[in-house]
Amino acid sequence: MRDHRATTAGLLAVDVDGTLLTDIGVITDTVYKALEQTVSAGWEVVLASGRTFYAARSVIEQLPFLRYAVLSNGACIMDVREERILSMETLSPDVVKTIVTVTRENGAIPALYNTDIYNQKVFYDTVEGACSFFIWYVTNDSRCLRVDDVMGYLHDVLQVGMIAERRIIFAIRKALEGVPARVLALPFESPHFGGKNRDFWFLQVVAEPASKIGALRRIESWLDIPGGRLIAVGDNYNDADMISGADVGVAMGNAPDEIKMLAREVVGSNNGSGLAEAIERIVLNGIYFTDA
Repeated sequence: MRDHRATTAGLLAVDVDGTLLTDIGVITDTVYKALEQTVSAGWEVVLASGRTFYAARSVIEQLPFLRYAVLSNGACIMDVREERILSMETLSPDVVKTIVTVTRENGAIPALYNTDIYNQKVFYDTVEGACSFFIWYVTNDSRCLRVDDVMGYLHDVLQVGMIAERRIIFAIRKALEGVPARVLALPFESPHFGGKNRDFWFLQVVAEPASKIGALRRIESWLDIPGGRLIAVGDNYNDADMISGADVGVAMGNAPDEIKMLAREVVGSNNGSGLAEAIERIVLNGIYFTDA
């Protein structure tokens, strides 16, 4: 697949939560105008998020200039104008079974997201012993369906997720080392609860080949973007691969220190329109591009 737009000046990849959005889940006017300027300057803006299409759709609809979105931390690439899946990496039933077993053994509850991203279902089988965040999630997310046993739903799984205390999440991540899957842990984050909570974490498991940077490089090749012009902006641990792997990786001011250390540039926070700062300095003023 190739777009043949050789005039595309570059690719700006933008994380959603903690980067594009403030802690209360809005895009500031300053950030929106900066994104419009980016597109006017000939750049392709791509969302690169851990969210699924269902969870990202309301954000996508606010950005009519978007064409591509990298979702589920690289497991899915979409043409959002046509609502068409361009690539999807799924978990094998054997891997899902292992994840479910390990999750239960460590005191958390697995939620299985199926591959039908347009009418997605999230299967779980209990809330016994669950934290209040998990209970809120499965109660308020219309995709969530309680079943007798998630072991009966091991096929066609895009990702497995869970919310639990930090110590539990880290124990599960440790126990899944060596399993052929990509395991991502980050503080639970929701605009409903005012942003990040560092006591309770979210664990997302996707197929081993999935990555934000891999998906972005594929889009870059489709668009014939000149070398050295992939900029990635993010704030969290699941942004590490694209920040370290992009030509210019940018960390938000609200990012943890480990992520800031991977970046070539650190800008202001998501609540202070730091993304607009990154666009002004790096995209529009072209501080890394001599021909800008």
